[in-house]
Amino acid sequence: MAQVEFGICSPAGVRPRKESGPDLIFMSIGAAIYLLAFSALGRSLRVPASSWSLPLAIASAAGLLVAAWGVSRIWRRGDEAALMEAGFLGFIFLINAGDKVPRGSAPALIAALQPLVPAALFAWSTVHLARQADELQRRIAQEALAFGFVVSLFAALTGAALESAGLPRPNWAWMAAVLVVACGLGFLLANRRYR
Repeated sequence: MAQVEFGICSPAGVRPRKESGPDLIFMSIGAAIYLLAFSALGRSLRVPASSWSLPLAIASAAGLLVAAWGVSRIWRRGDEAALMEAGFLGFIFLINAGDKVPRGSAPALIAALQPLVPAALFAWSTVHLARQADELQRRIAQEALAFGFVVSLFAALTGAALESAGLPRPNWAWMAAVLVVACGLGFLLANRRYR
């Protein structure tokens, strides 16, 4: 009997289409340009009357446009798996962007809210994939989410206990990454079980 690969339930998990590879690379390059220019912009804002502020702001906007162009091509193609990857990568790229600018400034507010955009993209594509799943795929997704919830809860409780013991406070935004990685591991384990 031949093994048929389908959706979330495939042995390899959710995979983006081959056409989405270059677009994910463009998105990553744009995000890298944005982060470098935004970091330099944050340093130039600390120096009064810096002549570099405007060119660096334009360069960071150009990096965002390149990243958005790659994501829009994936969106038009309807590749939810690649949108999930783009959302996760965008969240990872942007989570610490606020550390590069002076606290309380307008760029700091913008930088603090930026990771929510790729997180929303990730959530949308995940929900869209779940709506297209059949009963077995939904059961696998349910087991993966349960595994991810338990691992994330344990990680949060461990972090809180270590913080109350006097260790430095961790960046709790990384709990989203722990949840996503734990769910991915849960998908691998559940896929093995139902093969």
